[in-house]
Amino acid sequence: MKVHIKLIATYRDHLPPGTQGNIATVDVPAGSTVAEVLIPFGIPLDESSVIVLNGLTVPLDTPLAEGDTVTAFSAIAGGLS
Repeated sequence: MKVHIKLIATYRDHLPPGTQGNIATVDVPAGSTVAEVLIPFGIPLDESSVIVLNGLTVPLDTPLAEGDTVTAFSAIAGGLS
């Protein structure tokens, strides 16, 4: 299934080369969680990151659905853009 990874501020540096803007679309197995899709991007999964699913803060073990957007940014970077 396809999900979108939106990385903001300094986390944009973790996007794959050639990514247009700040969103990458990735194919993941059904049942993948928020944490599992961020691990390959090297995003810290601790209090130094703000991570939201479709605009809402959720546990990192929340399963994803087709078309979901996971957004991550540094806790000191500010708000969503």
